[in-house]
Amino acid sequence: MRRNCDASWRLGCRTMAYFPNQRHIDIAFSSGHLLQDGKPLEFQCLEIGQLLVTSGALAATDPFVFPNSAPFTQPIPSGRYPVSIAIACFGTDERVAFARVELSNSPAVSWTMALMEGQDPTSLEHDGFFGYGVDAGTGCFMDPVAGRLLADRMDQDDEYCDVIIEEMEKTYRSTRSWLDWRPSPERTENIICFSSGWGDGIYPSFFGFSGEGDPCALVTDFFVLSSEESAA
Repeated sequence: MRRNCDASWRLGCRTMAYFPNQRHIDIAFSSGHLLQDGKPLEFQCLEIGQLLVTSGALAATDPFVFPNSAPFTQPIPSGRYPVSIAIACFGTDERVAFARVELSNSPAVSWTMALMEGQDPTSLEHDGFFGYGVDAGTGCFMDPVAGRLLADRMDQDDEYCDVIIEEMEKTYRSTRSWLDWRPSPERTENIICFSSGWGDGIYPSFFGFSGEGDPCALVTDFFVLSSEESAA
């Protein structure tokens, strides 16, 4: 199921002016409402697992295509962190708009683009960003240790992806699903997977920082919302 992908797709540089909208994130993760095209859009915030971080690093990726993705350069303390998805409900069509690792209880007062080694934000034009490519309709958060375990299992078993997909089907609702998964039964490291907005694409992540300057959240934005939306 893994597919080759060139460097520009993996790094995800795309010409689009973008930084996360704090109001959108707050409303989405509080199960609130927004107006989209003049119509109310409801959100459901769902906690889907506790992510174990043992290496002091985080990665976000498409687990089926890039299971052994490089981590972000921002270090975090080892520990267990709740992972939530903010689901935008378009009637019976449900889309994961944001995914979040909550690193502390402190609110974010500023945001910084999540970068991998070698990604220089000063090299981007004002309308660019770095993100990760999705080619299997799924994103995830994981410790890079878990990513290596996942890659090993995929290398050993060509049908291992199907096992994960079958497990994700157990939480499926049109059109999203999620899964908290341990790639090695002998290890406690896990990956937390979720559907990626409208599907395949390139999606940026951002670290939120508290007023004390500590990382308090990692959020991936799946571009379900537009900048023209306002609070309902």
